[in-house]
Amino acid sequence: MDEDAFISDYLQPSTDRLDRRFTHPLPDIPGLIEAGQFIIQAEIEDTYSVNVVRKYRSESTGLRLVEVYKNTQNKVSGNFVRLVGTLSLVKDGYPFMLLDAAIRNVSNITGQREELSTRVAIHLPQSEPVQRQKFFDHIEEIAREELINHQTLHPDTVPPFWGPLWLAQAEGINFDLIRSLRNTACHTYRHVIAETPRKADFNYLPLQSHMVFNMSRREHETFKKMGLSVPPEAQAAFFSIMVSGLS
Repeated sequence: MDEDAFISDYLQPSTDRLDRRFTHPLPDIPGLIEAGQFIIQAEIEDTYSVNVVRKYRSESTGLRLVEVYKNTQNKVSGNFVRLVGTLSLVKDGYPFMLLDAAIRNVSNITGQREELSTRVAIHLPQSEPVQRQKFFDHIEEIAREELINHQTLHPDTVPPFWGPLWLAQAEGINFDLIRSLRNTACHTYRHVIAETPRKADFNYLPLQSHMVFNMSRREHETFKKMGLSVPPEAQAAFFSIMVSGLS
């Protein structure tokens, strides 16, 4: 064994090779600073899934933001689902806001190859009725003003505390849609928490458990239908970062 090589070369951090031409400016949150970076990589059969996740905190506002850029792709078929600026935002004592920004070329319903499309889903699980109404009313108003094709869904695959899923869709690769809704959602979240009381004993465990243990298995099956092999362990690791950091 080459001892010197072992000491110097044994295992190095994976490099972040994300092309910055395809990232978004951070939302306008005062005092936001980077608090850590995570790279989660998995490769099974013909599929690789690479997640670049950054965590940010703002001491002045008490907000915690997690941002994700991800590519799950089959090396043979070319089928892919890419997260391009997915994020979560939360302040202690308030519900998590989750925004999922995906660009894909395969249907999650039929599993067949399809034209490129952009999908932005916004969630506010565990919110109080007044918080939920304020939040989604404002998102809805902006969407109408900007002529965004959208709908509100009530999926039966999530627990009752989850609430509605607000979904916008567009043909092709639509970075402008993602950027606009990221900014709108973060601005609206800040407005809502400023106008509603903090819950001192907020219990985030139901959300955290559902995403890490249930959604990771469900998405594993959805990816499989799309011709993509993504282990539930990789999804669980990704989700745990998205919803961690608070008691």
